[in-house]
Amino acid sequence: MAMNNITIENTRFIYNTNFSGDPSQDRFGDGRRKANIIIPDPQMAEELLNMGIRVRQTRPRPDDDPATFEPTYFVSASLKYRDRLGNPVKYPPRVYTVSGDEQPVQLDEESVGIIDLIPVKNVNVILNPYTYNAAGDISLYIRTMYVEQRTEDDPWANRYGRKSPMEEDPF
Repeated sequence: MAMNNITIENTRFIYNTNFSGDPSQDRFGDGRRKANIIIPDPQMAEELLNMGIRVRQTRPRPDDDPATFEPTYFVSASLKYRDRLGNPVKYPPRVYTVSGDEQPVQLDEESVGIIDLIPVKNVNVILNPYTYNAAGDISLYIRTMYVEQRTEDDPWANRYGRKSPMEEDPF
């Protein structure tokens, strides 16, 4: 059964990403390129659950008040540039970083790991669901993703950022 792509806007990552695919960077030693993406709308989380997609949620910490605790829903998504045999996939993911007012920069298989190191403000992503066995289990793969870098607390971001023609000093 073919499923439609899933668009999640104005979200962010929860926990550390591992877009570099480095097993030493993953808590469980996994070498897959992946991230956990927050589902910002509980209704969307329920819809994804009804589609058979594994949606997880955070649990309260010992110091949280159980009466007021609201879980954060999230899904795991993989970034796949190569198939099981190591050959490039036919349609690789399109991943972009956006910093301030700059044009988006497309990352490739070699440079996408930089996302593991930058402070992230916002994520917009299109996920491709894939049913991978007869039991109907579904994996999510990143098809297109824009990652906005947080620059508000960077004292040099404005100095080196691009200015619009109206802001240019005429002298």
